Amino acid sequence: MKKSIFVILLLLISLNLYSKDLIKINIEEYKLDSKITSILVDNTKNEDFYIYQENNNIYVLGWSKDGKIAFIENRDIDGRGGHDFIFTIQDLVEDKICFCKKIVCYDFDESSEYSRLTVSLQECVDNNLEEINKVLKQNDIILKPVKIGWLPAIDKNSINFKIINSRKYIGKYGFPYMDYEIISIKNNKYKLLSKIENKICEYVMPTAYIKSPYEDRIALIVANAEYVFEGREVFINFYGCNLNSGFTNEIK
Repeated sequence: MKKSIFVILLLLISLNLYSKDLIKINIEEYKLDSKITSILVDNTKNEDFYIYQENNNIYVLGWSKDGKIAFIENRDIDGRGGHDFIFTIQDLVEDKICFCKKIVCYDFDESSEYSRLTVSLQECVDNNLEEINKVLKQNDIILKPVKIGWLPAIDKNSINFKIINSRKYIGKYGFPYMDYEIISIKNNKYKLLSKIENKICEYVMPTAYIKSPYEDRIALIVANAEYVFEGREVFINFYGCNLNSGFTNEIK
């Protein structure tokens, strides 16, 4: 009898886990604060260029226990209408993209020669739910809304981030380019997170961070004012930082 009850309990747990894996996500619960980009816009008001669009809405779906982060970017596209939906898994330990899928949703009605209609972000998620869940499972992502931390961090992991050795220049086709380095600072020690070269942008700024709930690792959010054909827009990138290793007395 006890064995039968145990088997039934295991079956119920398995079914529950399976159903959770297939449940439709309420994407708005995972949306990051818009300040991650508006801070940059506010800081460039006195600059000699104008940012016409800061419309990247970022939705972080969760972390894995080994340093991967899953997120969705939803960008309105003024020129052609509609929006782009970009689902990404990024490894913040190895600093690489594990998976990325872009879905373009055009802004046309039923009378148009184009068959695709504008759909909401939630509809994009629902329409691609099977693939999203498969990729999330393959990368051991645990679905859970994250909390934004603003810089500098003031908790026990007090840390700050800076842009150094920045250089602006005009590159191919007259686009503005930048080279720069991103460093983290903790207890008066330093660590180089990334060295960026030949990036089409005019302004860069660390704006916030997300702390992993499973290890002492941060996903640093860096906003860039980048030049595109429609004008200047704000984009964000994530950079991983282990809080317990790699810090030295000098920047290397």
